Amino acid sequence: MPLFETSITLNCSPEKAFDFLIVPRNHMRISPPEMGLNFIDPPDQLTLGSQFSFKVQSYGMVQQIVHEVTELERPFRYAERQVTGPLKAWSHLHLFEATPEGGVVIIDRIEFEPPGGLVGLLVNEAKLRDSLEDGFYHRHQELKKLLEVSA
Repeated sequence: MPLFETSITLNCSPEKAFDFLIVPRNHMRISPPEMGLNFIDPPDQLTLGSQFSFKVQSYGMVQQIVHEVTELERPFRYAERQVTGPLKAWSHLHLFEATPEGGVVIIDRIEFEPPGGLVGLLVNEAKLRDSLEDGFYHRHQELKKLLEVSA
């Protein structure tokens, strides 16, 4: 299965970053507007076993997706996997590592499998990687604005 990994170092505590990212509505604040991310009755905060539904706009279509939190160890990590959605498989591990300076490195590891059939010819691994690169670039810029401690 293809693996995508990215990271960002922020000048904030691991706890602050973790607590921000386990709130589904905060993801709407850091996602690119063209993604059209919209949660459907999300929990206030993710917990182990939480399932949450959301819609995104991708490749000209609105997709409804359901993810489940499969691992949660505050403030170090949480993982989610696709329960239903357009891809054959999707799992996303969020890691939070403290830096010696008191900041945090947020690491995102995503394993995914593109859809099959004719759709898979258009929505292939390369296109999904490009989309992830663009989305995380935007996300990282927003995280810096919202979470970093001013010097």
